[in-house]
Amino acid sequence: MKICAKLEPNMKPNEFTKIVKPRVIANKNFNKIFCIGYNKTGTSTLEHVLRLYGYKMPIQEEQEIRLSNATYYTSYEEMKGFCANYDAFQDMPFSVGQTYVAADAIFPNSKFILTERPAMAWYESMCQFHKKIFDIEDLSELTEKDILEKFCYLYPGYSHSFKERLLAYVEMGRVGINWAKLYDREWYIRTYKKRNDDIKLYFMKAPEKLLVIDVTQEQTTERICEFLNIPSEYRINIPHINKT
Repeated sequence: MKICAKLEPNMKPNEFTKIVKPRVIANKNFNKIFCIGYNKTGTSTLEHVLRLYGYKMPIQEEQEIRLSNATYYTSYEEMKGFCANYDAFQDMPFSVGQTYVAADAIFPNSKFILTERPAMAWYESMCQFHKKIFDIEDLSELTEKDILEKFCYLYPGYSHSFKERLLAYVEMGRVGINWAKLYDREWYIRTYKKRNDDIKLYFMKAPEKLLVIDVTQEQTTERICEFLNIPSEYRINIPHINKT
């Protein structure tokens, strides 16, 4: 890893973290960090960067198991207790829906990072990733029954609940689930853009709480450091993780 500014080149990640963590944590002038961009927008890269700087983050799978289903049912007591033990979070349930609103209310003075990328690039990356994890070439062949019965990520029904939220709509006052749009490009892109816009509108009067960033276009962590009050000499080159 190449370290920018005053730090030594070719330094191992754990050595870098050991050096910078005390000052990074001492400079922490906020509560928590919530990474709220959709999956496949550079969230793994952002997690890697935050861990390098010494922020304590949970194991992703444990976070998803303990929090996702509860937040779907608007129950946030588990989130309150779980998040109290860590500095930063990414992925589900913070990467979907309006969980960021609850996080902002439960943990005042927190920071939120919205990772985004061009909508078409996001959709294509998401599709390629799902083809890989579902071991299928044509996503259009998938049905609700497949999602419910064949894909058991974390626990039975988890993937189904996640897809339900993406495919939900309201018509004439009633909520429906449009499974015909399971991997419909226009549906996904419209949903993706609307959520990003809703996040920006929510933080409109509190811009100091929100960083909007496309990590695929950033060369260094300079903007992240500025946002999180990390000393500028700890700026590093962006390590791009988990490319599809």
